[in-house]
Amino acid sequence: MKRSFYAGSTAVVTGAGGGIGRQLAVQLAEAGAATILVDVDAEKAGETRDLVARTGGKAVAVVADVTDVGRMAEVAAEVEARVGGVDVLINNAGRLYYGGVVESEPSDFDAVMRANFGAAVVSTKAFLPAVLRSKQGRIANLSSAYGLIGLGGAAPYTAAKFAIRGFSESLRSELRSHPNVAVSCVYPGGVKTGIAWSALAAAGVDATAAAERFDRQVARTEPVQAARVILRGIAHGHSRILIGPDALLADTVARIAGGRYEQLIRLIVRG
Repeated sequence: MKRSFYAGSTAVVTGAGGGIGRQLAVQLAEAGAATILVDVDAEKAGETRDLVARTGGKAVAVVADVTDVGRMAEVAAEVEARVGGVDVLINNAGRLYYGGVVESEPSDFDAVMRANFGAAVVSTKAFLPAVLRSKQGRIANLSSAYGLIGLGGAAPYTAAKFAIRGFSESLRSELRSHPNVAVSCVYPGGVKTGIAWSALAAAGVDATAAAERFDRQVARTEPVQAARVILRGIAHGHSRILIGPDALLADTVARIAGGRYEQLIRLIVRG
C-alpha cells in the first residue's frame, strides 16, 4: 500500500467496529487518511476510533444502521458538512448466515439480503455523489468467496454475496465515464474475525456448532493481512480483490471447471 495514495484523503468504512473493518480503519489512518467509522454498535465504533487515535490518526465514529436509508442520508450530510467530501468508501458491513434453502424461510432470505446486499446499496447511494467529486475516488464492496461459487448449505448468504458482485460490476460499468473513480469488489475467504459468532441462522440450525466449525476449518487469514491486501487493491483500482488461499481456490476452480466446479471442489476438499 502506498502512503501517497491515501495521504490527505477521507475514507468511510462501514462495519468498522471490529474484524476487517477495524483493521482497515487503522491501516488507512497509518497511510494518512482521515477515517469515518460507521457501525451500529456505538461501543465498538468508539473502540476503533480510540485505537486509531492511539496510532496518531484522525477518526470520527458514527453510529448508524447501514441498511437505514434515512439515517445513512443523514450521515452522508454530516460527513459533507464536517470534512467536505469523501474519497474512499469501503462497504464492509455484513452478516454471516448458517442455513440452506431447505432450512431457511423467505424471511431469512430477506434479512440476509438486507444485512449484506442492502447495506452496500444504501451506503453507496448515500456517498456516491461525494465520491464522484473526488479526484481519485474509490468504492469497494465486500462480497465473499461465496460470491464466486455457490455451494449447498448457505443459500441466503451466497445469494446476497453474488448480488454484491453483480451490483459492483454494474456500478463499475456505469461509471466508465468517470475515470476518476474505480470500483472494486472484494472476495474474502475465511478470515479470523468474530463474524462467525454474530451470524444469523435458520431455525433449527446449531449456530454455536456452525461458528466453532467456521473458526476451526474455514478461518485462515488474519484481519491485518486481509486489510493490507484490500487497501493495496483499492489503491491500484483493481476490479477484483481476492483474500486468502480459499478465495483464490474458489476463483480458479470456477474459471477452470465452469458449471462443474462443485464436483471439483468436493474432490479437492476430500483429497
